[in-house]
Amino acid sequence: MKYLLSVRYLCLTLLILAWVIMPAYSADVTVGLLAGSNTLGEVEEAAYAWAADNFQTKTLLVDKSGNFKSGGTAMQPEAFAVLWMFYTETNTLPDPFLADATKKAILDYIESGGGMFLSALALRYVFELGVEDGGDPRVFQPLGKEPPEIGVVPTADGKKHPVFEGFDTSQPVFLTSMQQDGFTADFFNFGADPEGTILGTKTRGGGAGAGERPLVEYEVGDGVIITLGHHNGVYTDAKSEEGENLRNLTANVLNYLGENSAFFAVEPNGKLATTWGDLKALSK
Repeated sequence: MKYLLSVRYLCLTLLILAWVIMPAYSADVTVGLLAGSNTLGEVEEAAYAWAADNFQTKTLLVDKSGNFKSGGTAMQPEAFAVLWMFYTETNTLPDPFLADATKKAILDYIESGGGMFLSALALRYVFELGVEDGGDPRVFQPLGKEPPEIGVVPTADGKKHPVFEGFDTSQPVFLTSMQQDGFTADFFNFGADPEGTILGTKTRGGGAGAGERPLVEYEVGDGVIITLGHHNGVYTDAKSEEGENLRNLTANVLNYLGENSAFFAVEPNGKLATTWGDLKALSK
């Protein structure tokens, strides 16, 4: 009896320790910020600069051979818990992202358990990777001056999802209230629902097969992709409540993807760095 109680006590203690320790790791989420050239646009710079202030980041320059470099040093995607591709400069993605070698490297990373966040025009990458075959995501023009408030309406699946932690999901979550200087994409008139789980529709409509579905989650192998399209990427807006909502939602997305990534580095005190992939393998 004493032995049984001791085992139960030990298990309970371990569960409590795990509960206490786990949240602290969110500050250690590593994010690879993908770039197709050495020059970033104003909106991309604002987004990636914010990420660098809140996460452990490196900007990864991608070439047509599927190589990734940071500051001239070769790096592998697996060095990061999350990859974030934010692109809005032109109506097509940069050629390095469309090269077969690059797409294979990124898809291998995701299928092996990595997380990826696709923003603005980068939403189209689910189509380029072959993850989405329900149609071709729409591309459309920059947002004009003095737009109405734009954001997302959480779906039934979205309301209980960690990406909306801290938000009132009983009402729309507005993410944009100013002009957007850049192109974007969404699943408007897609022909059917996207292959993934729709977490949020656009604030003005969003029914199946017709309305915009900007916020979608895909399970790809052992990894996860989340998209945030439509006019929900104005990271240059540093003053409005909508801009703050956008940053908070982005932080939730990156933390969720990072903490569930096979490449999330765990560094308990006095321990060598390891990853969730290593821990999962040991537990089997």
